[in-house]
Amino acid sequence: MEPGPTPTSDPVDLDSRWYRAMFEASTVPMALADEDGLLVVANSAYCAMVGRSWAEIAGRSSREFTHDDDLGQHRAMDRLMADAAERGEILRLEKRYIHPDGTVRWGWVSASPVDGPGGRRWTMAVIHDTTDRRRTEDDLLTAASTDQLTGLLNRRGWMARLAEFEHSAAHIGGDLVLAIIDLDRFKAYNDSRGHDAGDRLLAEFARAMVASACEAAVLARWGGEEFALALPGSAAVHIDGVLRGLARRVPDGQTFCAGYATVHARESVAECFTRADARLYEAKRQGRGRVFGD
Repeated sequence: MEPGPTPTSDPVDLDSRWYRAMFEASTVPMALADEDGLLVVANSAYCAMVGRSWAEIAGRSSREFTHDDDLGQHRAMDRLMADAAERGEILRLEKRYIHPDGTVRWGWVSASPVDGPGGRRWTMAVIHDTTDRRRTEDDLLTAASTDQLTGLLNRRGWMARLAEFEHSAAHIGGDLVLAIIDLDRFKAYNDSRGHDAGDRLLAEFARAMVASACEAAVLARWGGEEFALALPGSAAVHIDGVLRGLARRVPDGQTFCAGYATVHARESVAECFTRADARLYEAKRQGRGRVFGD
């Protein structure tokens, strides 16, 4: 008969050592914070998740390396955990951790209250690293909304941005200008010089748009040889200068027509874009290199 486990006079301590060993060896990030939200213990996987050694984070709050956009969620943790407990659930939420070099890691956090010394309520956090999934989703979203030839937003991406503008401060304050730009006689250029030359012209024109517009501008290839431009906020007043500067940068001596419109009070962003499109057709009826706006 094989001998059984060696008896111990302190089985609780033995269990504690076992749990500690499992805690440290786990590849799942785990951390324990006290009643003030200060880290009491964290395993190596947690330290890797937040990009810091235990010596650097011991006794500190995780808010110090939480993404700014998630700080409101962090401040509400006690209430969120209490609400989850009332539902008989463990709180689960997604948050971002910022490494010292600016790298962002996404984590799906399960947070639950545990009994600390003297009956105080501490918090145990168990994290599933979702960074790779989020990056894949972001890449797919970017691919779905980006024009492959020019690198600008495509029609889907542009419409999504228009929807965002609908509720933005720029729209509400009337400081939003939308423009649509059409390269003159592009079909003739494409037919005479070949599709490769036509593609180069479109790609170079897109780069010219980026160079001419400010950082706040939103740029898109609306379709074919048509491009769209949005100038929000204070940049909106510079639409004439932007279009004049762009006209000087059109590759290969080509020209464009453009129409633009400023969002009016009680007008939707989509309605404004329709007006800009109408101004474009007015410009095109007048010939090449024309810009009409209101």
